[in-house]
Amino acid sequence: MRTYIKDVKIIAPGSSLHQQKVNLLVDNGKISEINPDTVGNVEITIDQPGLLASASWFDMRTFSGEPGEEFREDLESLANVLMAGGFGGALLMPNTKPVLQYRSDFSSIFAKNNGKATTIYPASAVTINCDGENLNEMLDAHHAGAIAFTDGLQPLWNSDILVKSLQYLQKFNGLLINFPQDKNLAMFGQMNEGVVSTGLGLKGIPHLAEELMIQRDLELLKYAEGKLHFSGLSSAKSVQLIREAKKVGLNVTCDVTIHHLILDDSKLETFDANYKVSPPLRTKKDIEALIEGVNDGTIDVIVSAHLPYDQDHKQLEFDLASFGIMGSQILFSLYAKFLRDKIELETFIRCISHNPKAILNLPQFDFEVNQPAEITLFSMESEWIFDNSTNQSKSDNSPFYNSSFSARPLAVFNKSEAYFNPSITQNKS
Repeated sequence: MRTYIKDVKIIAPGSSLHQQKVNLLVDNGKISEINPDTVGNVEITIDQPGLLASASWFDMRTFSGEPGEEFREDLESLANVLMAGGFGGALLMPNTKPVLQYRSDFSSIFAKNNGKATTIYPASAVTINCDGENLNEMLDAHHAGAIAFTDGLQPLWNSDILVKSLQYLQKFNGLLINFPQDKNLAMFGQMNEGVVSTGLGLKGIPHLAEELMIQRDLELLKYAEGKLHFSGLSSAKSVQLIREAKKVGLNVTCDVTIHHLILDDSKLETFDANYKVSPPLRTKKDIEALIEGVNDGTIDVIVSAHLPYDQDHKQLEFDLASFGIMGSQILFSLYAKFLRDKIELETFIRCISHNPKAILNLPQFDFEVNQPAEITLFSMESEWIFDNSTNQSKSDNSPFYNSSFSARPLAVFNKSEAYFNPSITQNKS
């Protein structure tokens, strides 16, 4: 498809085009010209005020119900969610039924990427069935296309397993991702342990459950070496632990979810299970520390942790409701609504584009002629409502359902495929 993009401002720190307004000609899945004198015949012309462009975005923590629970989300609907959210790629956690761990599991995922402007990359389970007991055949999974190794929702509680995984993955420079939570300290917990949980009479999950796991893992990383990524930081002390580890040269990275940057545990006073997430929403002081961690580079990546659930899993007594929140489609819109004055746009884009790709050893896009087009177009001036008419997921477990937003992604180019939001201003020849 030959597409002409007019007067678009480039957000690409490190590129010579950063902060410049240019005209782009995308043809046959590549940038064929930048600021062309003539464009000839084009199929689509995009000409929209306030249009911005960056390298395509990457969501480093997403979940699907397929296989096993397709009624919550299947790979088709997940791809639609990601494209509407501006993501050209995403990392899929292995927590499906059955667990993603064998060659056939990965080949079926790649097959379903065909024709989509987003590429879903599978992460393989570290332990068989994510039970934490027996190591999976990770080398085989690597050869089959798995680009990271994690038990996803389940922490790697067995220290011996974690050490052996770090050592084993060094054979092919593999990345180990751990969800840092001591499952015994967190057992039966429903929310953050603190003043709010005490007032509500709910069993709390203490900060210590996360911080002890991070301390343990960092010590084991010193011993075994390798690459370790912590997914889902939520406490101020966790940020400080990672900051100190990076200063002494440990090969460690981490991410935070968008909702942990904007929501605190007081939201649980309504007993709305859409705020029930793992790790739990913490305090305002934790939010401040997490934002500081993003701004100073301690936190590398911002993720959605998109975990869709139907009402049968959420519209229950609070202690019976499932942990999880959907979010890939509105991640950027949430940033623009709540964080644009706290985190610079360049920093945010780096955390959802360059950094996750760098951590996962995926190719970067630099706005150069003849390079495969991996571009997200977006606007800070595009009003919309997240509701039944715009939601691309099969589920609706978001506290922001029916909320209005003033910013959104508008298009995604991913090599030879393209997605255009219906609201984008485009002229078809």
